[in-house]
Amino acid sequence: MQTKKESIREEILRAAQKEFLLHGYEAASMRVIAKKANTTLGNIYHYFPNKEAILSEILEEPLEKLSKLVEDHLELQVRAYTMDEMLDAIREMDDLSNYKEFQYMLDERLLILFELRTTRFIEAREAFVKKFKNHMAWHLGMEDSDSPYIDILTSTFISCIRHVLLEHKDTEDAQKEFIKVFKMLCTGLVVNEQKL
Repeated sequence: MQTKKESIREEILRAAQKEFLLHGYEAASMRVIAKKANTTLGNIYHYFPNKEAILSEILEEPLEKLSKLVEDHLELQVRAYTMDEMLDAIREMDDLSNYKEFQYMLDERLLILFELRTTRFIEAREAFVKKFKNHMAWHLGMEDSDSPYIDILTSTFISCIRHVLLEHKDTEDAQKEFIKVFKMLCTGLVVNEQKL
């Protein structure tokens, strides 16, 4: 009996994730989620007290992975790299298996996180964005992580991730596209920095 209950719970989560991706968290309907999960609205509330509890369950893993990504990557922030070293590293990047932390960026649940307009998860997203901006500023040797240039780079990076996740459902294709877009973005930054 317990296995069946767990399967209903998982089906609710799957249906909710699809609904959140399709319509956004705020516009997602609990009735539609129940219908897509082949259960009743009352049964959903047996498993989850509210819609935010479902969101919390869906975002738990990607938020943990983002946190690990930031931790792991920021550990490498021991010394500044020369532009040539950065260009060499970017040119050699051809397989994400060598860059496990970047694979965390290819979780479609991040699309839900990026689009949130309410809930406590906005704070988690903004904390990640702030760390990313600080790291970008460090890479570029800028003291002001609130610079409009850092804002533009951050928005561009998030837009690139959004593009890859929306346009490439196949994991291998998504990884190739992410590498391509990441290389293009980073190479442009490095080349631009060399010209300055």
